[in-house]
Formats: sequence, structure tokens, C-alpha cells
Amino acid sequence: MKEKETLFVLHKNGANSHYYGLAHLAAQHDLQIKYREFSVFSKFYKGLLKGNISLVKKQVVNAFFLLGLLFSSHKKIVLGIAPFDPKLKYLLFFLHRQDVYYHTSWTCWDKSFHPKKKKNTPAVFSNWDYFLENKSSHIFTVTQKSKQSILENYRISSEKISAVHHSLHPTFNSYTPLSRIPKSFLYVGRLTTDKGIEELLAFAMKNSSVTLTLIGEGKEEARIIKYAKQYKNIIFKGYISNKEALKKVFATHEFLLLNSKKTATWEELFGLILIEAMSQGTIPIAPSHSGPKEIISPSFGHLFDEGEITATLAKISSEDGFTIEKSQNAILASHQYHVSEISKKWKPIIS
Repeated sequence: MKEKETLFVLHKNGANSHYYGLAHLAAQHDLQIKYREFSVFSKFYKGLLKGNISLVKKQVVNAFFLLGLLFSSHKKIVLGIAPFDPKLKYLLFFLHRQDVYYHTSWTCWDKSFHPKKKKNTPAVFSNWDYFLENKSSHIFTVTQKSKQSILENYRISSEKISAVHHSLHPTFNSYTPLSRIPKSFLYVGRLTTDKGIEELLAFAMKNSSVTLTLIGEGKEEARIIKYAKQYKNIIFKGYISNKEALKKVFATHEFLLLNSKKTATWEELFGLILIEAMSQGTIPIAPSHSGPKEIISPSFGHLFDEGEITATLAKISSEDGFTIEKSQNAILASHQYHVSEISKKWKPIIS
């Protein structure tokens, strides 16, 4: 039997949830996808230090994969690496004989705003110029803004770059109406200060007529548990991995909250949780970062300037901002993120 052709996804840390659309396309064309990571040494050491045998074994697989690239050619590899990361130089040593497809969510490519500013040199920028303009077989961007920024800053043909949003897990393709809690706000994600948790808790503590439900895990977990015991309108559900269970939580809440803080090196570049909530008719509320701005429309959601979350929530809760029309609009808008639609935009990888 002929072995299936393989597409490899190579990341610093696995990101399978970003490739539902690609996986759907691969299944349609009888291809298989394998996920590999390039941060081998740090994770190998971490695995040894913590006695995590499975992590150590995984890095052995990753190491053999990278070494194998030196003795093969024309493997199709989707590379996900932070913009202007100096490690690209070393990865290109392994990838020079392969067909590389770059995948990025970064939206600012004029070199003024990016995660690796402290490590940049002219040589790093030169490597990236070569990679984007010459080495990449095709570039896939998560947003239209990212695509436009690359086109404006590099000598790249528009035919060589495609905007491909992240897609919904198939679990979220259907919607079952459930009774929603009046004036209910939901947060799902990492429980850390950079996600603006403190402001959300402060608002709920001062407004007993609203319900704030939090789902996730992180450094702020102890504080949330403490407040949930003190305030009846603050509910902590811990971490929920089961997507069917998460669907039900979305469907019983009116609003989904995202309060990420922009830093000198990062902003919210998409927001998978936004489209998951929309699929269940939950109205998204998010900061005007590049990702949410491309997802949310006034017909079904709310964008706010950073620092204005409290005023935004006060206005929405006082005006009973949830409507059936907005909820239905959110569901309709989420359909464009179904894997059947997103997979079509990955097609340049199989041509």
C-alpha cells in the first residue's frame, strides 16, 4: 500500500487548535498531518528536570525529525514562528531543502512592534527578508490585516499570500438554544493579570445585578476562588476541556468577555474564544486590538478602547444590551469560521 503523503506542522510549542481547517483539507485529499516542535533542547531539559518521560520522548522524536530534514527534500512543512525570531537562522539550516509554508497571526510587519525587539540585529532582519521573499513557498496569515502589512513591507506577490482565519472545532458547528442567565458575563481563558481579570472582578463586586462566570486556570485562581465565596454573583467553574460542556456554558450566558492588555511586544491577534462564543449566540465584548477588530461587528458585538472595559460593561448592563437579533447575527457570523469554509483557503498548500 502506498504511504500517505504527509504535511508537517512545525512550531515552537504545539498549536493543533490552529489547524482544524488544514486537517479538514488534508482528510479530503487523503493526506496526513504530523505536528512537530523545534524548541527541542529547552523542553528536553525541562522533561529531565521534572521527570516527565513523555516530554523527553517527544523531544527525541522532534530531534530525529529535524535531523532527518538534512537527508531529505521537498517535504511540505507549515512553519509557525514568532516574527523576527533569531532562531529562524538555525531553522533555515534544517529547512533549506524543504518546501516551507509560513503561517503567522502577526499584524505589524514594519519592524516597529513585535515580540523579539531586544534580540534584533540587521542580520536577523536580513534572514527574515530572505525567508519571506524567497524561501517561503506560500504565506498564510490569520487576518487580512496581517496579509496587507506583509504586502506593504516586503517584495511579495499577492498570489503568494493568503488570509486564512483560525477555524472552529466541529463541535461548535451546531447550536442548541438554552435558557440564558439574565445580565450574565462569561470569561474563558488564562487567569492572569494580563487578561484583565482584576477589572472584571471589580465590576462584578460593585454590580450585584450581573453574573460573572470565570473558566480557566492560572495565577489569579486563588483570588477568584476567594471572591466567588464572598460574592454570590461571581461563579468559578475551574478549567473545562470538554467542548460539549463548554458549548452549554456559552449558550447559557449572554456575553463573552475578553479584556486582554496590549504590551510593548504583544496584542490580541485573533481570539478563538470569540468565535466559539459567537457560534452559540453569545455576544462578544473585546478590546480594539487587531484580531478582535477583524472578527467583531457592531451588529453582534462590542469593541472598547483599552481601559474602557468598566464603562463599557456598565453601559451594556444598564441598557440590557443582549438582544435575540444580535445573538442570531453572532451565530450567522460564526459560520464563516466552520472548517468546511476555512479549509478552502488552505488549498495553495496542496497545489
